[in-house]
Amino acid sequence: DYQMAAWLMAVCCQGLSARETATLTRCMVESGEQLVWKDKTTYRVDKHSTGGVGDKISIVLAPLVASLGLQVPMMAGRGLGHTGGTIDKLESIPGFRTDWSVADFQRICQETGCIINTTGPTLCPADAKLYALRDVTGTVWSIPLITGSIMSKKIAERPDSLVLDVKYGVGAFSPSREAAQELAESLVATGEANGLTPTTAFLTRMEQPIGWAVGNWLEVHECIQLLKGWQKDEDIRKSRDLIDLIVHQAGQMLRHQDPKQCLADCVQKAYTQLKSGGAYAKWVEMVQAQGGDVEAAVDNCDTFMATHATNTATFELKARNSGFVADINAMVIGLVGVDLGAGRKQAGTSVDPWAGMSFSVKMGDRVEVGDVLVTVFHDKNLVGALECYERIYEAFEISSEPVAELPPIITHMVTKDGCQEMNMVPYS
Repeated sequence: DYQMAAWLMAVCCQGLSARETATLTRCMVESGEQLVWKDKTTYRVDKHSTGGVGDKISIVLAPLVASLGLQVPMMAGRGLGHTGGTIDKLESIPGFRTDWSVADFQRICQETGCIINTTGPTLCPADAKLYALRDVTGTVWSIPLITGSIMSKKIAERPDSLVLDVKYGVGAFSPSREAAQELAESLVATGEANGLTPTTAFLTRMEQPIGWAVGNWLEVHECIQLLKGWQKDEDIRKSRDLIDLIVHQAGQMLRHQDPKQCLADCVQKAYTQLKSGGAYAKWVEMVQAQGGDVEAAVDNCDTFMATHATNTATFELKARNSGFVADINAMVIGLVGVDLGAGRKQAGTSVDPWAGMSFSVKMGDRVEVGDVLVTVFHDKNLVGALECYERIYEAFEISSEPVAELPPIITHMVTKDGCQEMNMVPYS
């Protein structure tokens, strides 16, 4: 441990070359079990996000892409700090298991088309040992070490290709676009060097919470509403940024399978499938395959929380001033979410599936005094609830003047050929 700690500090201070980072990652992969897919005819693609507030994209993305004929073997993590975890969110569904063995992981993926599971102890055990040392030696923030930790698990899954969502801004781990680009370029180069071809990364802004929900079951509820489809765009207005991210990442996955297609056509195909409710049956199939209670949490999702969260308090925070929503600080919201019980400060602690926030407004919206900004959910016995309310108020900035139109949430694409500005695809 002493020698490894010294080496980690050296890496943190001196860095690694792209070749050295790829080699480190490959060694981490080879420290454990690697998946072997017997069916070579089916295209498999995975996705990874560096984490954000209200980031529930994978929950919709996996069944959406699977409903379009690809397989999505996805291994995800739990929340830590201000960002939520996909596994915590899915486990708010009664009975939903995310601890399947590697053999069962492959079986479910091949039978259903998609699965979202934890990594498990047999994949990349070196990563767990390295991370424990990084945590106590102050070497967590190192691009090569972050790259190895993220990419080793994805490479061990052995999909054909990978799409990455690298977030930047106030609610992300990378504060600036430049920092996100540096990380994305390292991730892409390592993926390409280890057989995930292509590996593509989107750089995406993380300033306000994504969609309208922050919290485990609340975010699942928002996802189910989208998966069921919609008729009027007004019905999904508060989820528009979430939809943008989902359909662009789904479109890129489809394009990985068939590079002859243009991204615009692939994005439109994904949007049409989502809006029509064409991915909902695949979602139900995935929930059933992973042991989830479909009747309780899917068929009756609109009433599920009201009938099960019997010890949960609900409180509406209303606008104190009239004007326009100029900011909803994602970092503040994420940290408050942890204190409400929706997240964890230390690995291994439990989370409250019902705690969180349901937003009634997005940045740019007009509000009047007394309009509901956000509804807060937490345990009735939570100590410090009033302080949490005030911190949520502080996350909001209400301007007397109209707010300029927000820039696109996806700003750049990174491939093996470099980073380029990206114009988001219009779809309808």
